[in-house]
Amino acid sequence: MNLTARRRLKVFGITVGVMALLLALAWWQRAPLLKGIARLYIVADSPTPADAIVILGGGVELRGLKAAELYHAGFANRILVMQPERTELNALGLIVDQAELAIQLLKLKNVPDGAIVLLESEVTSTRDEAEALAAWAKTNNAHSLLVTTDIFHTRRARWILNRKLNEVGVEARMMAVPQKKYDADNWWQAEDGVIDFQNEVIKFAVYRWRY
Repeated sequence: MNLTARRRLKVFGITVGVMALLLALAWWQRAPLLKGIARLYIVADSPTPADAIVILGGGVELRGLKAAELYHAGFANRILVMQPERTELNALGLIVDQAELAIQLLKLKNVPDGAIVLLESEVTSTRDEAEALAAWAKTNNAHSLLVTTDIFHTRRARWILNRKLNEVGVEARMMAVPQKKYDADNWWQAEDGVIDFQNEVIKFAVYRWRY
């Protein structure tokens, strides 16, 4: 083996050793790293007085409970409930409508009927919800909203909401809701957490590309 070959082999060995060391360090420090990634990705604003609290579609139970908590804490006197697109199964009464579930949950949490507002526009995506909220805010002269949604949904939701709500002078503050099986400190340890995180990263990329 000539001198050049030995040098190349030595460089290769050092490179492999450094990479192995970095991988070992990353594995050893995986918990702090993954916690940091989640905390960088999640948008968790502090609640401030607002014109309304919003329950985005999906995850009715936890989002609804957070909305009721914010209402009773006095941050707003109205809760807006999104109306997901109704299916034939909904019409036949075979599946309970998600909006109706949210309303019933709020009532069980002692939110009065007069404080619950069901938006009329049927929605199928976060983008639809942003448009429905912008229309409601313009009609009702609203300037600020507290939006309850899952922790990993907050970044995509804020981005699309701001694109629509800024047009009518409305600020949306994101109320990040931890899930039953995981939160920002242990999400990678739960299958649902890994799936939800990767799905939201992909969806956010798609939203940035499409809208």
